Amino acid sequence: MTAPQRPERRPRLDPEGDDRPGERAFTPTLLVTLAWYAVPVAVYLTWVLSQPPVDASCAATGCSAPARIGAAVAGGWAWTLSSLTASLLVAVLLRLPRAGWRAGVAGSAAAILGAGLVTVTLRTAGWVI
Repeated sequence: MTAPQRPERRPRLDPEGDDRPGERAFTPTLLVTLAWYAVPVAVYLTWVLSQPPVDASCAATGCSAPARIGAAVAGGWAWTLSSLTASLLVAVLLRLPRAGWRAGVAGSAAAILGAGLVTVTLRTAGWVI
């Protein structure tokens, strides 16, 4: 009598994918990190455009969409870009070891750590948003 045959088990991860265990896949990690910034920025700019203009200087700029977006971005561009740069650097550093964090987790952690690092640094230096 022969033992019943089990169906062949396939690994949960795609063995040909970019995120194999033990591999350094920087691109997916950087894309996840970038998505943590791109989605909130898109939501914020949509919110800025949907709000009625109430600023007294609106008459001077014409209240156009580019003027409103420019005014909204002008106050926080340095903070956002430095935070994004720090997050991308942390993402690369998290993926440097051969075994370790997966792309989604590393990208998410990098966005949180980079933004927190920049916030603490700039608040300590006296910057206010």
